[in-house]
Parts: sequence; structure tokens; C-alpha cells
Amino acid sequence: MQTVDLVWQVVWQDNLNDYVVVINSREPAVSSMPVARTHTGQFSLNTLKNELEQVELALEDLQAERESLTRWIGLIAANLGKVQDQSDLNTAHMITLDRDGVFIIQAWVAENDLPRFEQFAGQYPLALVCADPIAGEIPPTLLKNPIYWAGGQDLVSFYQTPDYFDWDSSPVVFFSFAFFFAMIMSDAGYAALLAVFLGLKWRSMGKTAAGLRLRVLILTIVLMSLGWGILTGGYFGYSFSEQSLPGRLKIIEIQDFDAMMRLSIFVGAVHIALANVVMAYQRRGKTTALASLGWVAVIFGGFIVWTASVSQNLVAQQTAYVLLIVGSLCLFLFSSERVVIKPIDWLWRILDGLKSLTEITALFGNVLSYLRLFALGMASVSLALTFNQLAGQVYHSVPGVGLFLSLLILLVGHTLNILLCLLSGVVHGLRLNFIEFYNWSVSDEGYPFKAFTKKGAG
Repeated sequence: MQTVDLVWQVVWQDNLNDYVVVINSREPAVSSMPVARTHTGQFSLNTLKNELEQVELALEDLQAERESLTRWIGLIAANLGKVQDQSDLNTAHMITLDRDGVFIIQAWVAENDLPRFEQFAGQYPLALVCADPIAGEIPPTLLKNPIYWAGGQDLVSFYQTPDYFDWDSSPVVFFSFAFFFAMIMSDAGYAALLAVFLGLKWRSMGKTAAGLRLRVLILTIVLMSLGWGILTGGYFGYSFSEQSLPGRLKIIEIQDFDAMMRLSIFVGAVHIALANVVMAYQRRGKTTALASLGWVAVIFGGFIVWTASVSQNLVAQQTAYVLLIVGSLCLFLFSSERVVIKPIDWLWRILDGLKSLTEITALFGNVLSYLRLFALGMASVSLALTFNQLAGQVYHSVPGVGLFLSLLILLVGHTLNILLCLLSGVVHGLRLNFIEFYNWSVSDEGYPFKAFTKKGAG
């Protein structure tokens, strides 16, 4: 600034910056100053202070208005159930016929509750007619699963409610989410900490139905994580010698990039193939079911071609090519539901088949998405090893307080790594189910069944 041929003055300083004011009759050239100009406005300090005072007064008025508007929020919350009951009752009145002594209502009823309605109708002079939903109707969806995998039902409902005529993916999502979480964590020590946390919360989580379902889900995650961690030989980033019992139980080398890539892609192939098998079952009786089975053949054919090209297994390669050809023919011939009435319809069916074949690129990308299981598991292990090595270096290089600093590094480092594992396990475990798996197995979205019950008190 000393070399600048302008009138300037330092008006304020802090620990980081000097605030310089430049006075000139016209805007100086950009190159005339060593730093870029900061435009602070054209208002004087008194004007800004007056504006600040007005803003503070406006904020006080808004605060008083907020207190006035929220004065009765407690009473409103206490009576919200009654308002909801009245709203549901008004809705029920809109779908009933009550005229000339005739009262008729039509509603969806859970199948398990039918005996109660039949008993009620038998006690009073009521006529009850029950019928299953038919094509064209849009009934709500009520998910009911055994307690063993009911936690998957909560995961499914968190994303979307499946259509009534679709299938309940809760069991598949339950076990696949737990397995993906275990692969991402890849450490038996971290899983043991989760087991301790679950043990502390075990009794309190069993007091509600939702807590009970969550408890079973976390227990499954803990058991799978412990099993996978033992197989990979990771204990807070530490690996035991091969002669020890944990070392002998280690059969998966997570730092073997090629093997872990093949395993992750195999998991993805099985998961998406299972989705297509389910879709084929849903389409049973239709020719499009063969298209879903064709996707299964393409998936495993492509996987075998990839693995056999490394091992140079000619028999496996020939088998894979047969699967690819058969699967592609099924996709080309049976993907379309178009009814052939005129000769031009054959052309449209051929175009539908070609369009279906173009989805092979999407299938390839979906299967490769499962590589995130290997990448995130490797990241977890690498971070644990890094924190262990850093703590060891500090312990040996800093006398006296080295022990305290190393323990602090271990505590903070592994806590951060566990939190990252939990976040990655939840986000990516759900993503692989709801994006990749649902893309091939769930066709439509429904809406949840809500029973007509009283919610308000009194």
C-alpha cells in the first residue's frame, strides 16, 4: 500500500485484517490496488445505526406477536386429537348413505379384523357384505410382518408404501440392510460397542411396539456386523496374529482389492437378480415374466464372463455366453405387453424389445453401485489403522504426556470413525435397497391404511 499513489487511511485493524479506506474523485483502476475493492455501500454510519435500531424494534414486535400467537398452543395440542376425530367423522359422513331409514357405508377393512365386524353385525340387524379388491380399485396398503423382521417394515414405510397389488419387500430389506451395514462397518470391535449400547437400551426399547421392532433390527445388525468383523479380522483396526484364535477365524482379506471387488459385485448381482426373480413371480401367468428371468440370465452371464476372463476358464465363458444370448432373447421377445392386432403392432413390439435391451447399461451401473460396500468398508478399516498408527507414533515420540495424547487420539479418532460408519451404513445401506433394488422389483407406490379410530381423549 505504501507504493499506491492514492489517498488512503487504515481505519480499523483486527487480528486478521487491516481495513483501508481509499478516497478518490473517480473509481480507481482494478490494477491500482494490491487487493480487490470491497463494496460496503453508500450510506453513512448514522444511517446504518438508525436502520439497525429500526430492525431491532421490528424484531421485538415480531417476538411479542409470536408469543401472542402461540399462547394457546398447549391447549390446541391437547385438543388436536378431537379435531382429527371430527375431521375423520366428517369424511366418513361423506362416503355414507343415510336416507329414508337406510344406512349404507363402504370402507376398506383389514382382513384380520373381519371376524370382529361379522360378530358386530350378528349382534344387530345389520347386513355385511365382504369382497376382495378387484383390478382398477386402489385400496390402501396395510403391512403386517412377524416381529422377527418387522423392522424392515419400518424401513420400507420410511421410503414409500408399496402398492396393494405389489409385494411386501420388508423381509428382503431387513436382512439386506443389516448385511450391507455390516460390510460397511467391517470391524468386530465397533460391532461390540453397538452390542453394549443395545444392551443398555434393551429394556427401554421393549416398552413400545416400534421400539421392539427397532430392537430386533439393531440386534440383527449387531450379530451380522460381529460375524463379518470376525471374518475380516478387524478389531478397532487391529489384526491378531495368524496363530491366535481370531487370526484363524479370519478368512476374508479386506485389503485384497481384487477379491473384495469381486465379492461386492457378486453381492450386487445376487441382490438385483433376486429383485428380478420376485418381479417374475409377480408377473406369473404373463409373458413378461420371462423378461424378468431374462434379466437374471444376463446378470449372471455378465458376472461369469468377467470372472472367467481372469481365470481363463473356457467352459465358464461358454456357459456365460449362452446365458447372455438366452437372456437377451427373452428381453427382446417378451418385454412388451403390447397386444398385436395390426401388422404395425409387430413393429412396435420389436421397438419395445430393442428399448428393453438398452436398459443393460442401467443394469451395469446398478451392479457397479455395490462397489460402495467395498469402498466404504476399506475407508473404515483404513481410518482405524491410521488412528492406531498415529497414536503409536505420538506415544513413542512424546515422553511423559505421550500416553495421554495417544489415548486421546484413539478415543477421538475411533469415535469419529464409528460415527462415519453409522452414517454411511444407514445412508448407503438404504440407498442400495431403495434405489437399485426397488428399481427392479417394485413397480408402483401406494398409500398406507389408517383405521377409523378415535384419537382424542375423552
